[in-house]
Amino acid sequence: MSVILNALIHTVTRARWHNFMGRCRNLEQTQRRLLEERLERNADTVFGREHDFARLKSPADYARALPVSSWETVDPYVDRLIAGETHVLTAGPPPSMFNKTSGTTGKPKLIPVTPESKQGNALNQKVWAFAAVGAHPRFLAGKVFPIVNKAVEGYTPHTNIPYGAVSGLMVRDAHPLARAKYAYPYDAIEIEDFNARRYAMMRCAVPESVSFIPASNPNALLKLFESADEHKADLLRDIHDGTLSANHDIPGPIREALSRRFKPNPGRARELERLAERAGRLQPRDYWPDLKLIGCWKGGTVGQFARHLHDWCSPQLKLRDTGYMASEAHITIPISDEGNSGLLTIHTNYFEFIPEEEFGRPDARVLMAHELEVGVPYQILLTTAGGLYRYSINDVIEVTGFYQGAPLVSFLRKGRDVMNLQGEKVSANQILIAVQGACAETGVTPMHFMVVGESATSRYHLHIEPAGETPEQSVMHRLLASFDARLCEINHVFKRYQELDMLKPTALSLMERGWLGAIVDHQVASGMRDTQFKPVVLGSELPPGGRLLYTIDIREGAPA
Repeated sequence: MSVILNALIHTVTRARWHNFMGRCRNLEQTQRRLLEERLERNADTVFGREHDFARLKSPADYARALPVSSWETVDPYVDRLIAGETHVLTAGPPPSMFNKTSGTTGKPKLIPVTPESKQGNALNQKVWAFAAVGAHPRFLAGKVFPIVNKAVEGYTPHTNIPYGAVSGLMVRDAHPLARAKYAYPYDAIEIEDFNARRYAMMRCAVPESVSFIPASNPNALLKLFESADEHKADLLRDIHDGTLSANHDIPGPIREALSRRFKPNPGRARELERLAERAGRLQPRDYWPDLKLIGCWKGGTVGQFARHLHDWCSPQLKLRDTGYMASEAHITIPISDEGNSGLLTIHTNYFEFIPEEEFGRPDARVLMAHELEVGVPYQILLTTAGGLYRYSINDVIEVTGFYQGAPLVSFLRKGRDVMNLQGEKVSANQILIAVQGACAETGVTPMHFMVVGESATSRYHLHIEPAGETPEQSVMHRLLASFDARLCEINHVFKRYQELDMLKPTALSLMERGWLGAIVDHQVASGMRDTQFKPVVLGSELPPGGRLLYTIDIREGAPA
């Protein structure tokens, strides 16, 4: 059955891949046609009539007629959908669900998911899979261990439209043949207690032969590995006896559904116990020796966690970026294990780009995908099948190269990830480069780090939690000096303002082990999904959680 299923997957994904490549080779025409189709189809919607879609004949018309939008622009239209109005943003049936994500004002954003956008997400996954098969022909030979969120978290008032996570929806509603490939049933995702959910997922998956993990957020995957090791006594006993430990808060109906798949496996339990004793912990390099590929984010602030996956898995294990994506859209499809760049999803979304330095100006240039240049930072605008038009997600991207005539795009940073105490404009990307370089130079592996711009003292303050053993204080002195020097090299205004004493000497605080976990736990307790956690590397204050051990500043490592 597995051989037949893999052959079927290959055949289906190959057709989608060749179609996608044809569109990439005709990039400008593909994007123009997609925009024309969207405008024509949605001309008689509330939004289409208000913006006179019927008279818009070109990308230039479109850019002139519609201002750049944000969630504040879209939210009132979504409220009308929630109230039961139809044909508001898109023609055809109403949204089948809303993709829920956090908003900047405290009110969650509910992104419409239409039949067309749902189909587009599935298509993008098929294209990604075929691109990966070429380099990893056996990555779908075993079970798949997807890391997703709960499909349905609630329902809208009056209209009863579900809202939740599209990732969970696609796993829950997958074709039965695809569901047969999963290392755990979707029921496990419905467990509310996130510690119990992790245990249930690993209880199902550890005895299986897993060959592929689509995870997106590498930190979420690390938490699962840590959970399996932390609860290995329960886990090994459960595998031995064919049970599901009562030590974890799993609701009765879900416990019953999961337990039906378990059978005693004492041989496997003894083997895993022996491997755990030898390694000092229960780790995936031992229980999943046939793991071929992990799909996860490798760039941005989250990407720093990807390198820790090799601490748990084989050093030879390949990681491939899952693509640049947001709750609003799946934006790129990587075609290589290298880096985090990918081809734009030009078959499902219409894209516009504004040079970052011009963004917000009335005379800013608006470029299409075929007009981009390598190395130039751009703000990206989305027009999606879900009804977002010229929508800014406040992301800055850059082009790293071209493939088949189409740009390879990499997420660079959030557009407003900039600290400006005195006019120096330090960006999160500069912080990433400086910290990563300093850590590489001193041999310190960070579990987490964050720089706080302290406006009261005009000082940049690096906080860091090392992975593994706590480094000597002398090493941290060198790390701080290296970080400061690199930041001065990257940002000449920062250097000049330090020389002018407009910026006070840079400081470093060593954080106690468990700082990152404390931050995650606090945010999860506040209502955020653990898989949505994205570390902030630059901000005006530390998030709640954690404790510092000591603080030094750049003046000869003096106490701050």
